[in-house]
Amino acid sequence: MVTISHIVEKMVKENPSLEISLAKDLISYSKLARFFRKEVEQELGKKVNDSAIVVALKRLKEKSEHLYERKGTFYAIEMNTTSNLMELTIGKTPNLSAIMKRLYEFSELQEGCILNAINGNHQTTFVFSERMESKVKNLIKDEKIVSELKDLAQLAIKFDQEMVDTPGFMVYVLKEITWNNINIIEIVSTYTELIVILEKKNLMKVYNILQKSLF
Repeated sequence: MVTISHIVEKMVKENPSLEISLAKDLISYSKLARFFRKEVEQELGKKVNDSAIVVALKRLKEKSEHLYERKGTFYAIEMNTTSNLMELTIGKTPNLSAIMKRLYEFSELQEGCILNAINGNHQTTFVFSERMESKVKNLIKDEKIVSELKDLAQLAIKFDQEMVDTPGFMVYVLKEITWNNINIIEIVSTYTELIVILEKKNLMKVYNILQKSLF
C-alpha cells in the first residue's frame, strides 16, 4: 500500500541536495510540504494536508540524519592525491585477460604510475597515468573504445578496519563531495581504501572538503 511517507521519501531521495539539506536541518518543513503537496496528491489520488507531509518529512530526517552528521564517528588515517590521469573504457572483449596481463607488466607501474581497472559485465574501464597513454592505446587498438576522458585526478582515502564495520562511512564521504556540486567520475575501493576519481580542476577543493570532514 502506497503511503504519504513512501511518496515523500521517494521524492526526497530523487534529489541528493534536498536530502542532505533536510538531514542537516537547513530547510523549512512547512515550505517543503507545500511544494510537495500537489505531486503527493497526484500519486495518492486524494487530497492531503500539509501537516501529514510535515510528519513524513520529520520521520525521514530522523531516519537518515546519521548519514550526514559526523558526530565524531567517521574519520580517515591518511589521504593522498595523484593528478595527470586519464580514463579509457572499452567494450566487452574475449581478450581482456591478455590485456590485463600486459598492462600490469608495464615498467611505468614500477616508476610510480597509476593503473586502476574496473571490470563490469559489458565494459571495462582503465584509469591510468597520462604518460602511459600511447602504450595503453596501442595495446587496445583492436578493441572498441566506448569513452575517453582526460585531465583527471584521484584522491585516495585510507581508513582503518573500524570504518569497514561502521555503516554509512562511504555514503558520508561521497555525500560530502556531491553536496558541494562536484561530479565523481569513478569510485574504486579495497578493504581499507576508497579512491575517488575526479576532474583535475576539482582535486584540491575536494581535498580541502574531506580534510575538514575526516581529520
